[in-house]
Amino acid sequence: MNHLELDDLQTSLNNALNSLRVAMDGSGLPPLSSQYGTDTHPLDSMDQPTPVGVYEARRAALELKNLLQHPFEKAAESAFSMYDYPSVQVFIEHGIVDRMAKEPSGISVKTLQSELDLDSHKLTTVLRHLSVYGWVRETQDGIFALNRSSRILLQGQRGRAVVMAPNYMRIAEALPRWLVHPEFRFSKSPDHTAFQLANNTTKSFFEWVKDDRDYLDRFAAGVEAIGEYVTPGILSDYPWQTCSESTIVDCAGGKGSLSIALANKFPGLRLVVQEREEMVGPAEANIKARLDPNLVHGTVVAEANDLFSAQPRTGDKYTFMLRHVLHDWPEAQAVNILEKLAAAAGPKSKILIIERISGHYPDTHVELEHSPANTMDSTAPASLITEQTILNSSFRMPQALALHLLCILNCHERTLDQWRTIISRAGLVITGVYKLRTYVSIMECRAIHTNES
Repeated sequence: MNHLELDDLQTSLNNALNSLRVAMDGSGLPPLSSQYGTDTHPLDSMDQPTPVGVYEARRAALELKNLLQHPFEKAAESAFSMYDYPSVQVFIEHGIVDRMAKEPSGISVKTLQSELDLDSHKLTTVLRHLSVYGWVRETQDGIFALNRSSRILLQGQRGRAVVMAPNYMRIAEALPRWLVHPEFRFSKSPDHTAFQLANNTTKSFFEWVKDDRDYLDRFAAGVEAIGEYVTPGILSDYPWQTCSESTIVDCAGGKGSLSIALANKFPGLRLVVQEREEMVGPAEANIKARLDPNLVHGTVVAEANDLFSAQPRTGDKYTFMLRHVLHDWPEAQAVNILEKLAAAAGPKSKILIIERISGHYPDTHVELEHSPANTMDSTAPASLITEQTILNSSFRMPQALALHLLCILNCHERTLDQWRTIISRAGLVITGVYKLRTYVSIMECRAIHTNES
């Protein structure tokens, strides 16, 4: 009997795991284990790009689950998935994960009840739900231990910041109403989203959050954490040495995390973080705290500038960078933002757009621009990674993030052709597309000047 799909998956999974094993052995990495250890496994590091073999193995494992899972189980999983997020919140907010980290071999729910004032019977059900998703394991009846992945939820870790960003549930629950709302259903306005329905407000998301400092801080921490997750691929898979003769302007650069990471890895770069006035102070504090103290003073600076204002830095001596910025805006506003940069750019200036490119686009778009000779880290040429591999291998994060941004900002994923349309309308042209070892790509652009058109 011909089991073509099953055989293909088995071959893909075996090849991916064998490739990963060889790479780990070659790098002297310790064996993988799902159990919680005293040290972070190097593959869990947020400082290195994810190896290609990991993406391939995830893709095959996910497709295998889709092939074998009973359709009714899939339906039931979706029906009760609303408890996934609150369970992780309970795990963090009530101090359970931090307390369990002190007992790597496991701790009883009775002890947790005594110390944290939580009902052990209810807690058992919550922890067993978390065990299905690999956060914990039950070593004996009523005794639970952390798994390796739980480390990302501990105090100070980036995964904790993502989970603690507020208001997810209320916005998600407004999605069905939003799609059939008589006024909002076909609107492209950021003032007509599930967010407005969930919070009973007419304000846009960014206007609303300015009035709630705690919400803004938690949301900003979550955004920063997601940005830092993709940073290793950005650092490793683009030829940043080609920007050494210019100053990189990090437009809407938040607290400057990407600029700091670039400066720390490539000391020859000079960077300016531009943000709204109220964000300059936090950015300066972050630069002071995280920038390598051995770097020349002024390597990274912060200044106030609004995306929709004229760009004050002009000419060939500047490279302009936008990471996770344009996906926050509908097409008209995205074009407006890019027009400001096109007007400021010199003939030799680069405009780097770091975003997810959805859909499928052939490798010929990147083969010439991104060869192993051009990458700062040639351990795995990024051109080996196809969009479909990333799409099917990163669990639900890229798709879930796209849906969340749709619900709060009315912004949409864009294909390469859609990006090209926006870029062209702004007076720019794409000169290179760099696929990275993460779910975003870098579109390298330059301005089309009057004598070229």
